Amino acid sequence: QGLADKYGVPIVEDDPYGQLRYEGEHIRSVVSLDSEFHGPNGGHYSGNVIYLSTFSKLLAPGLRLAWVIAPPEVIRRLVMAKQAADLHTASFNQYVAHEVAKDGFLDEHVKYIRQVYKERRDTMLEMMDEMFPPEMQWTRPQGGMFLWGIMPEGMDAADALKIAIERKVAFVPGAAFHATGGGANTMRINFSYSSPDTIREGITRMGGVLKELLHKNGNGHK
Repeated sequence: QGLADKYGVPIVEDDPYGQLRYEGEHIRSVVSLDSEFHGPNGGHYSGNVIYLSTFSKLLAPGLRLAWVIAPPEVIRRLVMAKQAADLHTASFNQYVAHEVAKDGFLDEHVKYIRQVYKERRDTMLEMMDEMFPPEMQWTRPQGGMFLWGIMPEGMDAADALKIAIERKVAFVPGAAFHATGGGANTMRINFSYSSPDTIREGITRMGGVLKELLHKNGNGHK
């Protein structure tokens, strides 16, 4: 943060999942820490962070409505860019978000979806422990909507996806998240969308796909 201030380089903090934390220590946003560092400035944030978050992950994906915290001059320029792109986000969507948030319903809703997503995450992890081959590795996230799977080196998640789709399950191959290449043996798996029963069935099918590929590639557990 000190170096960014010194050289005038803004920090863009993209935080769509910050409120979806199910366990562990609360992690403060960079913009909140920066606000303390710079101190009050007539009610306006005057720091070096551009903070982005969204209602899409908290309320409804179809709203396509987000918010930004930034210094006034940055906000002014962002408004101009938004107007040039599509004038403004639909007024109806903004009214809906306002009505939902103003009386505390959104706060209660977030508490509810935390419980729902935690149950789904736990279900997925339990099923992966049971159904995935021991050669696989995966994360145990404390929040968010996804976990990260790692296949043995030399294997390609895109190959696994082709077979998985035939069996009516899907994930995102991890190579898409590596800007400089690599990650072909990784995958991003969503746990927030499906019910626990669907997760159980889906992970059972995925486990079968992975075991089949490992055996085919000679990496299968003996």
